[in-house]
Amino acid sequence: MVKLQSYVIYPQSVGNSCCSGFGKNMMREFVPYTPEMDRLSSDEKKDLGRAARSVKQFIISSAAISKVPYATRDAHSKTYAVAKGTLNLAENLPDFVKEIFTREKYEVTARFSNANLVINKAGTDIPLYGFSLKIHDVAGEDANFPLVNFPLFPTNSVSDFLKFFTAVNHYLVAKHDNFVVAAFDLPLLLARSVKLFGGLFSFDVLKKSAGYLSKRKNFFFNFKYSGIGCYRIGDYVMKLELRPQPVKEIKEKNTGNAVLDYLTNYDLNCDLVLKMCSDPEKQPINDLMKEWEDATEILLGKITLPANHLLDAMAPETEQINFNPFYNPEILQPVGRMQQTRKKIYDISVRTRNLINQKPTQS
Repeated sequence: MVKLQSYVIYPQSVGNSCCSGFGKNMMREFVPYTPEMDRLSSDEKKDLGRAARSVKQFIISSAAISKVPYATRDAHSKTYAVAKGTLNLAENLPDFVKEIFTREKYEVTARFSNANLVINKAGTDIPLYGFSLKIHDVAGEDANFPLVNFPLFPTNSVSDFLKFFTAVNHYLVAKHDNFVVAAFDLPLLLARSVKLFGGLFSFDVLKKSAGYLSKRKNFFFNFKYSGIGCYRIGDYVMKLELRPQPVKEIKEKNTGNAVLDYLTNYDLNCDLVLKMCSDPEKQPINDLMKEWEDATEILLGKITLPANHLLDAMAPETEQINFNPFYNPEILQPVGRMQQTRKKIYDISVRTRNLINQKPTQS
C-alpha cells in the first residue's frame, strides 16, 4: 500500500471544490490489485462461453435487426456523436499516477451513445447514456474507458447476468428470423429477467434510481458519467468518473440532435477524476449494486472537446472505432469478476463486427 502525498484532490467533505493536500486525518492507504479479484468459477466460465456465442449470433444479425448497413455493437449501438479533443493533466499528481501518465497533454476521442442494443430510429430514447473515452498513447497503448450515466448493476451474480444476456441475444435474433420461434424463447427471457432484476429493489439501486428518475429529463451533458466496474491504476484499484462542467442546455427533444448541436457550437469541458479504493467495505470491487462511499478522489485532469471537432459518425471508419477496455495497457486493465465476463464478450463482438464490416480489429 502507499501513503498519499500532497496533490490535487477532491475531498468528499468539501464537495466539488478542488484543493491541494490534506491533513493527517485524511491520510489513506490504497488497496493493491490482486488477480483473485477477477477469478471466475468453472461454471461461470461455461456460462460465459454460451454468452459469447450468443453475442456472435446477435452481431451477425445486427444490421438486419437495427435496419442499418453495418454490423452494430452488442450494446450502446446508437451513436449520437464522436468528437476529438485533449486531456490536460493536473499538476502535482502522485508518483504512481505520473508513472503511467507521463505527458502533460493527451489526445482523446469521445463517443456519445444510447445504451439500447437495437438502434431506435423513431420516438424518444430511454435516457440511459454512454460517454466512452479513448485516451491515445498511454504507456504505449490507447486507454479505453466506457462510462455511463447510471453506473449501478442490477445483480452481482455473474451467472444470472450471463444467462439473461444470452436469453436476450437469442430472443432478438429469433424475433428477427422467425417471430413464432421467438415466442418460444420469450418465457425463458422473462424468467431470466425476473431473476436478474430482483436486485433493482436493493437499497442502493433504489436510491440511485430515485435520483436518476428526478433527473431523467436532464440534457446529456448535465449527467456525471462513471464506469460500472473498476480498473487498475498501476498496482492499485480505481473507478473513473467524468464530470462535465455546467453547459448551456439545448432545447431539443431529440437527444442525438441536441448532443450534435451542442458539440458543433460549444466547447465541452469535463473534469476526469480517479476514485481510489482504500476500504473494500466502503469501496467494494465486486459489488456493482453499491456506490462507493468516502473514496479518495484525485483530479487526473481536464478534458476539452473544442466546438466542431467532430468526426462523421456515419462514416464506416468512425463506426469501427472501438472502446474495448481490454485493449488497455496492463496497468489500466479492468478489474473485477463481472468485468472479466465482458473481456470475452468485447473481444468476440469487436472481431465479429469488424470481420463483417471488413475493417481491422483495433482502431
